[in-house]
Amino acid sequence: MQKLLKRTAQVQKQAARRSRTRSRLNASDQRRLLIGQHKQVNQARKELLYSARQALREDWQLGPLAPRRDVGDNAKTYGTVPIRVVQAVDNPLGKWKKWGIRVGDRVCVTGDPERDRGKIGVVGEVTEKAESCKVRGINRVNVPTPEYMKVQGRAEPPVQTTEAPIHLSSVRLVTPLVDPNTGIKRDVIVNELTLTPTGQRYIANYISPDTGKPHYIPWPPKQKPEYKDNEVDTLRIDVEKVTWTPTLLRAPMPSGVIDELRNKYSKFRTRHEDTYIEMKESMDEERKRREQEMQWGGGTPKEMLTPVQELNRARNMERKGIDDQDKLTEEVLAGIGAMMVRKGKRLLPKEEKVEQATLQPPPPEPRMEAQTP
Repeated sequence: MQKLLKRTAQVQKQAARRSRTRSRLNASDQRRLLIGQHKQVNQARKELLYSARQALREDWQLGPLAPRRDVGDNAKTYGTVPIRVVQAVDNPLGKWKKWGIRVGDRVCVTGDPERDRGKIGVVGEVTEKAESCKVRGINRVNVPTPEYMKVQGRAEPPVQTTEAPIHLSSVRLVTPLVDPNTGIKRDVIVNELTLTPTGQRYIANYISPDTGKPHYIPWPPKQKPEYKDNEVDTLRIDVEKVTWTPTLLRAPMPSGVIDELRNKYSKFRTRHEDTYIEMKESMDEERKRREQEMQWGGGTPKEMLTPVQELNRARNMERKGIDDQDKLTEEVLAGIGAMMVRKGKRLLPKEEKVEQATLQPPPPEPRMEAQTP
């Protein structure tokens, strides 16, 4: 079982490593492609807006001499832009900067669009992924009324006016501040906001004359959404009704559903049936039992040699002059001990030699014989 778990973990690591390598290699190409597509979409949106506004301006300037361009399929939607133009496009890199602007803030347009530059309005919608916002009454464009908004029996205008998104880098927060010179409170355009890790915002280069500290700008209050009850809404009594009670006598799902989610013999599978686990554990126990039977007394595993290997080993030992049956006799042991004593006396220092001499056993005492009277 341990071998199976080890193989599963190894396969998962290899798959994750290959996935990381593949994603790292494709990341740069995908990033360049997304950035190019994002620029093309923004350029097409600007061209559509410019051409529609330019056509309306020419018709207004020429007056009765203007050419008849509101004919054919565009007779009722002349001068409008596709509805996709007023939809925010997400940042392709997936990284969004925190600009410190929320719905309800008063902002001033400092960049594109040029015709609305310098106007002040209230933010009505913020799209963080696209880093854009819609300001009420600013950057308004005409769009054709979508089909899903047309109700039978109700006269809907073919053209509607709505706000197009503005990038957050083109707007600046407007907040009332006290002038330190005159002491009069007036609206000021904040060029740069600083955000704290706790979610507060303040102006770094402005010190409040009242507190002597940086001036923290409060967030606009959140408006609670208004919910209306309709006839098709689910009643509260139906939601709170208990329709299923869990019990220990019945499993929440069939035991074989795991085989549908993951192949029974897949190398990535981590959960197995009890019978399969018992079989693997019994195999491990059998293997351990065999290893114990094949061990010497000292605990080292015994080699299992084939007859050919045993013959080769015997020939090698005979060629080297080694006899497996040779044993250490008493004469050989006595010679080894004498050699060890001679070399030990030569290598030991003087102090150790003295100690060795003092530690020698004393000579035997003479035995007393009994005297006869």
